[in-house]
Amino acid sequence: MKQCLFSSGSELANLVVGSDILQQSWQKIEGLNANPSLEGLKFHKYQVGRRTIIAFVTSPSSREELQHGSNLVQSSSSTAEESFALFKSLSRKDHFAVTEAAITLFNQNLDRLSELKKEIDPSNQLIITGCSLGGSIASLFTLLLLESGIFTKDKDKGKGLLCITFGSPLVGDSCLQNTLAQFSWNSYFLHLVSYKDPVPRIFKDQNSDALKPFGTFLFCSETGCSCFEDPKTILDLLVETAPSQEAATSQDYKEMLDRLRRKALFKLNSDADSASSPFRASIITQLSAIGIKTTQPQHENQSKINNLVDQMEKQERKFLMGKNKSLITSKKLPDIKMYMAYMEWYKRWAKDKESGYYDSYRSKLFKTDMDVDEFCKKLANYWHDLVEEEEKKPHNGLFASRRFLFAATNYRRMVEPLIIAKYYAKGERNYEDIKEGGRDRHFILLEQWLEQRQEGQKEQSSTPNDGKKKMVAENLTEDSCFWAKVEESILALKMLKNAESSVEEKESSKEKLRKFEVYVFDSLKNYSVSPEIFLKDSSFNRWWNEYKNVKERNHNSDLTNFMTNGKYNEYAKGKF
Repeated sequence: MKQCLFSSGSELANLVVGSDILQQSWQKIEGLNANPSLEGLKFHKYQVGRRTIIAFVTSPSSREELQHGSNLVQSSSSTAEESFALFKSLSRKDHFAVTEAAITLFNQNLDRLSELKKEIDPSNQLIITGCSLGGSIASLFTLLLLESGIFTKDKDKGKGLLCITFGSPLVGDSCLQNTLAQFSWNSYFLHLVSYKDPVPRIFKDQNSDALKPFGTFLFCSETGCSCFEDPKTILDLLVETAPSQEAATSQDYKEMLDRLRRKALFKLNSDADSASSPFRASIITQLSAIGIKTTQPQHENQSKINNLVDQMEKQERKFLMGKNKSLITSKKLPDIKMYMAYMEWYKRWAKDKESGYYDSYRSKLFKTDMDVDEFCKKLANYWHDLVEEEEKKPHNGLFASRRFLFAATNYRRMVEPLIIAKYYAKGERNYEDIKEGGRDRHFILLEQWLEQRQEGQKEQSSTPNDGKKKMVAENLTEDSCFWAKVEESILALKMLKNAESSVEEKESSKEKLRKFEVYVFDSLKNYSVSPEIFLKDSSFNRWWNEYKNVKERNHNSDLTNFMTNGKYNEYAKGKF
């Protein structure tokens, strides 16, 4: 089925200007600007019902910094080192850069801003707003709040934060832009750009290749407004809508907002009537709304405008398809649950065959074994994409949730053994080796996130509780790499039995086997291994039957006593 795309920037813009949030924000900015006694950076916190508004403005002397503050300062530099140290998550991904005017002013007021941060109540809706260079500080202060995690760890609280800037210049480079996109932080920023205001373009002109936009841009003109999210499109529009007159005054934004709000209905411009598709028509409508006429008889720039529409259509299509990826992932969740239910059934089916699902899948003697291959791939692909997206975020939001981490752990312990089975069936070895092994990174991260959560909890007793003992027959083996260790022990046993092996190779094999015995018995003591390993046709059972015949007669170990005395029968009943 062909997917129909539609760019809803005009509808979003009218929804925003129809609310009271922009007018309230601008009123607070005007109130601060009305106080001429304050110099440098001025900010104040206002309470409007349950909504908190923090407004930032700069004095005329500070605004002069815009003329020579376009140089970029890297987060790795010593300049404003104390300020950059506050943005650890951003720097962790890559060293980013911001304009000298913004970071210098931010650094000069660091103590005051740090105190302001302590006053934030995340239970209230919070609007951070600013005009011109004050908008740049508003953006950096918002990043400071996002970095702290108080608005991102709790999804409900995160919905209560929004940064709104009026005529703010571009702040950072492509590294900052990319990192915010990876963290899914773009949704916290809304930047208003008037067709009369040159300030949003000032640094763009001086650093055309370095500065990049982030967040949503609301372009406004005499005829209407529209929102844009694609960074490349925003850069193109900053150029195409650049004013040829003097900078806008404070009154320009107020009058413009009042006029746009009075527009009860948004009428489609006739420019879109001849568009070849609904998607192209929606783009033409947005351009018309911000004052770019796309069809004018004998227009000298008609070719240039047509190229702009073509480029926007291409960029917006790519951008929208990228946004849909996360939605598609969430829609797959019911199917994923069904696949996991099938895997549970397969595990019980293989147990009845006296082999266990690991060895059944490894040999693939039945059609059922081959059918499960498809479910295994789909599960691995789903979780691989989910982990990849989660890794881009600074606080591992989903996997900090107990529910998601439980589902992820269950998946890892169920599916990774099958990945291991396929790996060794091809004659590979050293699955767990970081440099040359076959273990996928998403399994490693899932394991690490579980360990981090457990470290944050109370230290658990090394003695398994009664509930764990009773459920051992149904539980999955906790170490999802258990079967890789079994396979490596089988290979070590072959090396030990091989007459052509050197003395060093045999001694090395003996040491590996000794460590494996200790590992298995420690796992048994903690009831963290499924009793399936003792099934007649399991790889572990075959390993033991060979190993007991070749180990030295005087060899004695806890595992040897356990297996020789048949303690595995008690283990399966939770009575060991």
